[in-house]
Amino acid sequence: MYGEYMSDADSKVNKELQKRMKEFKAALKNEAQKQEFLDNLPLLIRIEVFLPSTNPEEYVNGLYLYMGDAEGIVNAEYYFQDKDEVKICSLSGNELEVVKELFKDEFDAEME
Repeated sequence: MYGEYMSDADSKVNKELQKRMKEFKAALKNEAQKQEFLDNLPLLIRIEVFLPSTNPEEYVNGLYLYMGDAEGIVNAEYYFQDKDEVKICSLSGNELEVVKELFKDEFDAEME
């Protein structure tokens, strides 16, 4: 990823990472700046749920659950991975509601 072999996309990512690291380090040096940064940061937590597989050597599958600050599960995706590839599909409508209902009590701790 470094040196003459870095693509334009890699270079942009590296520059943005370095910019963010400077921002993080500055926040660590100043408690007021750190608190302001954290207070204005939207929080979305991704939890991965590994579903049991009858043949884990052939495939694995699971869910990505996305949780907001206070509203619980706000989105979900199903993934399926076999030896060749990974497929991910978003859940919506009734599928999303079923997942929310099933897992709502597992992750009901309020985040502060």
